[in-house]
Amino acid sequence: MIEQICIIILLNLLFFAKTIRYKYVSDDIPSFQRKEKHKKLKRWLLVLEGHLKSNIQMDHFITTVLHALVCVFVYIGFGANHISFLAAMLFAFNPINNQGSVWISGRGYVLSALGMTMALSIPYIGVIFLILATYSNAGFLAPIALIGSDYSWMLLVMPFIWAIHFKRFRNNVAAKIKIEMFAEDKKIHPKKLLLAIKTFGFYTVHALIPIKTTFYHSYMQSMAGSGRFRAYSFKDRFLYIGLAIISFIIWRFTTQPWDMANFGILWWCICIAPFCNLFRLQQEIGERYCYLPNVGLMFFLACVLQTYPQIIPVFLAVYCTKLWFYMDSYTDDYFMVEQACINSPDSWFAWHVRGMKRWETKSYQEAVILWTMARMISPNEFKVNFNLSTALKLSGNVKEANFYFELAKNCVPPGQEKQIKTITDDWSKGNCAIVL
Repeated sequence: MIEQICIIILLNLLFFAKTIRYKYVSDDIPSFQRKEKHKKLKRWLLVLEGHLKSNIQMDHFITTVLHALVCVFVYIGFGANHISFLAAMLFAFNPINNQGSVWISGRGYVLSALGMTMALSIPYIGVIFLILATYSNAGFLAPIALIGSDYSWMLLVMPFIWAIHFKRFRNNVAAKIKIEMFAEDKKIHPKKLLLAIKTFGFYTVHALIPIKTTFYHSYMQSMAGSGRFRAYSFKDRFLYIGLAIISFIIWRFTTQPWDMANFGILWWCICIAPFCNLFRLQQEIGERYCYLPNVGLMFFLACVLQTYPQIIPVFLAVYCTKLWFYMDSYTDDYFMVEQACINSPDSWFAWHVRGMKRWETKSYQEAVILWTMARMISPNEFKVNFNLSTALKLSGNVKEANFYFELAKNCVPPGQEKQIKTITDDWSKGNCAIVL
């Protein structure tokens, strides 16, 4: 067992060594700029969580070490055998895990996975690790998956652990509802099952087969706004893929003896469920949401592949190759956005973010071009039309600016009328600001 643990750690350290030279990207930047004062121990805990930053090299090294530890406890927690070793390898290099294995701000998802796998590895003090697992919103409900393990007795203490974190969880959810949710997100109706099935199918396929790895996925974008009619369409392959996968899971659970492979599937289903857009509190699609659930799915995949050993090198080679080249997207924030547009050219939000980067450098004409690209993909986005009007106004194209301003006012997402009226009133008074 010691040899396997050393191999897992060594391979992770070698594979992710080049991330040490990467800079901060996306959410890393504002958290690095925070100047909060804390006592030394609490500060290091916040650095570990990713809320604060220490320095670039140390932050990337911590991310690599945490990811390696999760892989180690995947190996131990799922049996310390050749199947769990394969699962640890598949998990270590799966491209969809990049926002946990490479991105510093994805550490909340990593810590949840670490807590869950440690609880499974050292069950008799597992309660301590479940406190860590449920600290982040991503892992708050994850311990329910233990009902399918030999350690379901740990669920008896979960009400007390949930009570410890409940106030912070409630505040986080309230903040997400205020910032992230549109009116459509707050509605509960049967059609939301379509969103859940589609999203479940999308995540399952992309976790198993890295078809597209990107920071901003186009799938389900604006599903509560301009894309809500498309989101509920029956003409979507992931709806039928999701139904097929769910049918397979039901068949397996009801006809096959319960085993660790079934436990891996259950882990995947329970941990991915909060991110399936049934009640959206987060970005529509985000690869980081798969990090914790993917522990179970990779173990199930390892159980399948053990019967076909000749295919194992294919999966590992594909995973490693895809992740190795995609990791360079994290070189710096500029390159991250450029790569997002290359990897997902049909994502209007990727072009929108790229436009904001040019706006920040006062390259208004370039911003106009990039927001025009975003508008060609999704012409009814309020922020794209509004930002175009602002950039054109500053560039002296008043007539075109007024045209896009009127378009923007006709693209207000339902439920956002009050907030947007304040923005449009400011624009009419001559304040030239953009919407993020």
